[in-house]
Amino acid sequence: ATQQLAKFISTTRYEDIPQPVLDATRTILLDGIANVLAGSTQHETEFVRRYVDHLGGHAQCTVVGSPNKTNPPLAAFANGASMHVLDYEPQGIPSTHGTSTLLPGILALAELNGLSGRAVVTAFAVGWEVQQRIAMAARKAESRPFHPPGIYGPPSCASACANLLGLTEQQTRVALGIGASRTGALFANNGTMTKCTHPGNAGRMGVEAAMLAADNFTANEDIIETGRGYVETLFGDAFEWDALMGGLGREWNLQKHGFNIKRYPAQIAMQWATESVVLLREKNKLKADDVEWLELEVSSRRPGLSRPAPATGLDGKFSFEYVAAVALTQDMVGIDCFTDPVRFSAPVEAALKKIRLKPNPDISTSTLDCWVQARAGLKDGRVLVERCDAYRGSSRNPITRDAHLVKVRDCMRRVLPPDKMERLIGLVDGLAELKDARVLVRALVGE
Repeated sequence: ATQQLAKFISTTRYEDIPQPVLDATRTILLDGIANVLAGSTQHETEFVRRYVDHLGGHAQCTVVGSPNKTNPPLAAFANGASMHVLDYEPQGIPSTHGTSTLLPGILALAELNGLSGRAVVTAFAVGWEVQQRIAMAARKAESRPFHPPGIYGPPSCASACANLLGLTEQQTRVALGIGASRTGALFANNGTMTKCTHPGNAGRMGVEAAMLAADNFTANEDIIETGRGYVETLFGDAFEWDALMGGLGREWNLQKHGFNIKRYPAQIAMQWATESVVLLREKNKLKADDVEWLELEVSSRRPGLSRPAPATGLDGKFSFEYVAAVALTQDMVGIDCFTDPVRFSAPVEAALKKIRLKPNPDISTSTLDCWVQARAGLKDGRVLVERCDAYRGSSRNPITRDAHLVKVRDCMRRVLPPDKMERLIGLVDGLAELKDARVLVRALVGE
């Protein structure tokens, strides 16, 4: 398996990628770029940038939100944390954080080496494909509940960076071996600052793996299938080998399954929960004061997402109760809803006391068939119901480009003026024709 993956990674070129995959990749890249800008303004990422500045390193690669540059692994770490801190970037199917684990590392190495936009697109598509194949093959291994970017991300980013740097098949096998040994991240850190470092660390490890392999470092060259290797250690007998290897290079996950754009900056399950309450409010012109109680019917297989009194606004990104409260009380559920001032505001505090959950074991956790139902009991005696089967932006209910650009611009405007924002959007749209990706990276910081 390692050899076949390495051959796919090392030989795939831009011309080999189907047009639907290229189109989807462009949309994902634009969303990721928007997220790293907005994420760089968050309090949590200031800690990461101070840490990176303290470590120093050759001033080779841009750190978004900092006047200082650093080396490729640390740039991937810092920018990965910024891209993920809002929990707002696109996710694959099965649900993974492929954008924030892959793109920062790719951009860092492209900036260092002056590589083309086409090379960036190709590397991202290859890394995404490897990551989603691992996730698909491991989807039944729920007995090993690591946070996905920590276990899928390092070898996948190593794959992307190996393709970007033009590593040989043998060097790519080594990069996979190194990346697989850098895995691990814990769900218990959801709701804390540490969570945003999971994709950041995956990117850092992926860059490191590719750079070491390029210098003829060694690792187990059969790491995927070998005893006590990647699959046996992390996934065991539940791993589906055909999902990893079947149709490799001919069938692409993005073309077959699509991806999910988040409309709300919160954990993926919160998209359905938030939308159900938003639709309930919009369709019935509800006000929070009209509601006596609000019940969310959600999957009972997500026990960690019941947080009736989240400790912070950040913690609210993982609380069914909190997203229902902000959807009921705020005109728009956006980035600023997950701050402490909103979390501890009087309207949200009052709304939280009205919300209860109805756990349902028959509701899937898969993004392909998940659903959430909201029931509101009004003070006038009526009971209103709204069910969300496919939130707007999901693969089952895609949004238009214009609707997507509303999100993109809302993220970008926090850092860039309108003219530089539109220029950056244009650069991403034309990335495949860009001869030097450093132009895109400079545009990220307004140059």
